[in-house]
Amino acid sequence: MRKSKLTFEFIANACGVFTGSDGTKILCDPWLVDGVFEGSWFHFHKLKTTQDDLSNVDAIYLSHLHPDHFDDRNFDFDRSIKIIALDHEPNFLIKKLSNLGFKNILKIKNQETISFREFKLTMFAPFAKHNFHSASVGNLIDSALLVSCKGVSALNANDNTLSIEAAELLSQQFGSINLAMLNYNAAGPYPSCFDNLTQSEKTAESARIIERNFIHIKNIIEVLKPKYFLPFAGAYVLGGELFYKNEYLGVTTWDSCKDWMIRNLDNQTQVVVLRENDTLDIETGVSDKEYLPIDLDEVNRYVTAELSCKKYPYQLDPIPEKQQLVIDVEESSLKLKNRMTRFNLSSKFFVTVQIFDDLYEILPNFRPISTMTNFSFLLECRMDERLLRRILDRKSTWNNAEIGGHISFVRSPNIYEPDLHTALQFFHL
Repeated sequence: MRKSKLTFEFIANACGVFTGSDGTKILCDPWLVDGVFEGSWFHFHKLKTTQDDLSNVDAIYLSHLHPDHFDDRNFDFDRSIKIIALDHEPNFLIKKLSNLGFKNILKIKNQETISFREFKLTMFAPFAKHNFHSASVGNLIDSALLVSCKGVSALNANDNTLSIEAAELLSQQFGSINLAMLNYNAAGPYPSCFDNLTQSEKTAESARIIERNFIHIKNIIEVLKPKYFLPFAGAYVLGGELFYKNEYLGVTTWDSCKDWMIRNLDNQTQVVVLRENDTLDIETGVSDKEYLPIDLDEVNRYVTAELSCKKYPYQLDPIPEKQQLVIDVEESSLKLKNRMTRFNLSSKFFVTVQIFDDLYEILPNFRPISTMTNFSFLLECRMDERLLRRILDRKSTWNNAEIGGHISFVRSPNIYEPDLHTALQFFHL
């Protein structure tokens, strides 16, 4: 019987296990338990796989800090296990792991190749600040991993979407890879959380963003020319009371991505899709199981009947006292402004936050707003005051709340400033 040189067992989202020719196993980005991003992200079927099923591995690759890749609520692996992480400033992930007691960290620098048993591992810092918008700071946390074993290779790019220039350099340096695992989705609050858009405008924007992402990935594939492409990462649904926003997310299924690529790809790359516990032989592109397509009606029934009833952690908190909340918002507004200066961030938008029935400007300065003036650039933000309390106290993060769909926005004009949303992560005490 032929022995595989390199396989990948898919679990969900960006989670799976590489197995080398000698049996070494590397687990990638284990998000298994529903309710990340402040309680709203769910797998669109309940996973059978548990952490115990994945404990017998030789190393864990963590791509970055977002909880659908590193779920620190449930990261209960033995502290002695080897963790593979990018050694690249500002090193948020490595600092977090060290604080949690993980000391056996295999730190790999940007574009550095190291040997790990039968594997060759190369890591990459963020390929681009942002592929679709101008940004001064942009992506600070993502990484990608190129895994090679006995001449068979796979690029696990997860959320670290390549630019065309990065794909060209990667192709020149490493030649044709066997498998490209590329994110085809745009997880985030737009357009589902932007109430300056009508429902029909949200639907149109969702379709535009998905098409934009498909075209970009197609262009990447035609530069990389991998033998196989696996649509990867960014697969989720919203549960809880926000479940209605699923209709307007900038995401779709890997089945939809495969169908589009088959119609539009110009080269010989074969698109492969996997379900939970399907294992792909990366050299041949053959899975150990017959693929079962996603049943969208079943997904919708599951979301409506079960997931829509879920509660978010902050909904179990007591209602915060308004006067103290306003005092802390004012202090956080000042700290936001100072932190933006430190990181050389700026925005032309005025930003407001609603606290119960009142509006407060938090950027560029703090002030109560009794009557709405005619701002030329305005971003209005609304969220549950219990979540706002958690953000101010650093028990939750603005970024996770955004990605989880918990913050509603009104934006005028409807222009995206990546640096502004990066800056809002500094809004806390």
